[in-house]
Amino acid sequence: MNKPLILVGVSPAGVIHAAESAHTDCEPNANVEAMRMGLDALNIESRPLWKPMHKQPVYKNAPAYVNGISEALFKVGMCLPAGPYVTEDDVRFICEAIKDLIIK
Repeated sequence: MNKPLILVGVSPAGVIHAAESAHTDCEPNANVEAMRMGLDALNIESRPLWKPMHKQPVYKNAPAYVNGISEALFKVGMCLPAGPYVTEDDVRFICEAIKDLIIK
């Protein structure tokens, strides 16, 4: 039986890229996902770092120059709210939330 293809991206030119799975051999670790879910429950938007380009299915056959750093960062890194509208009070709230979630 054929596996269904999963849409993994649409290029600016409108080209649809598909793969059998959105997962690769490079995934965030369970602690990153647990932290993301805990922050989400507090209405704090977060996400894992961007998956290294050479690990995305659409680029699997493209040349890549790697040394393992991007994969290591992706497995443990997280993007937190940032920008001109994030106040000092927001930063304190986010930091306290992270501390509380680590202790749990």
